[in-house]
Amino acid sequence: MNVRDIKHGWDVYGADDEKVGDVSEVQDTYIVVSKGLFFPSERYIPVSAITRVEHDRVYLNVTKDEVKARGWDRVPETGTLTGAAGERREGTTGAAAGREGAERVQLREEELRARKESVQTGEARIGKEVVSEEQTIEVPRMREEVEVERRPIDRRPSDRPVGEGGDETIDVPVREEQVSVEKQPVVTEELNVRTRPVQETEEVSGTVRREEARIEGEGDVDVRGDEPRRQR
Repeated sequence: MNVRDIKHGWDVYGADDEKVGDVSEVQDTYIVVSKGLFFPSERYIPVSAITRVEHDRVYLNVTKDEVKARGWDRVPETGTLTGAAGERREGTTGAAAGREGAERVQLREEELRARKESVQTGEARIGKEVVSEEQTIEVPRMREEVEVERRPIDRRPSDRPVGEGGDETIDVPVREEQVSVEKQPVVTEELNVRTRPVQETEEVSGTVRREEARIEGEGDVDVRGDEPRRQR
């Protein structure tokens, strides 16, 4: 873990997930954690007490109450200090003594942070319904017809006289195929239904506030360094 990755303004949480304060300064061996607004109570927490750094948060291996009881309210003797604006100041006991006699006012501002939540916006209902329609199919079928073939023969004497025996008839069966209709359900199509993610960009806006220093002089006072910082 590189202590230089920690930025000014990050939240500091104890091992009990209770917020200890905000990072106001960063040194090589410890970080300065402030709590309050105009006159914060500072804690000088060593790097050895930091377990991990995630996004804009610093997590400690001690609880919030233990931070108060460790005696970390005194300025360490040496260290390389990184201020809120990112400047590096090499400090010893002289630099620490200079901070002891100074009063500090922190300026804060609000930042917009977007949260995303998955919500149901609609529903697609996939069902089936029965639709009737007329269909016609062609089916080949076989039927028989009676065919009479006459052919002359040589004349010869008959063994019976004409009209003997009454009416002489024969029966010839005639057949045909009849077509009947049956309905058989078959599967003709299959629907695979699923959702797919579509990435898009949405603009969100909101009103944020920030604190600006109001510096007034009375009498013959020369105030230096009162230019406001450049906004991001």
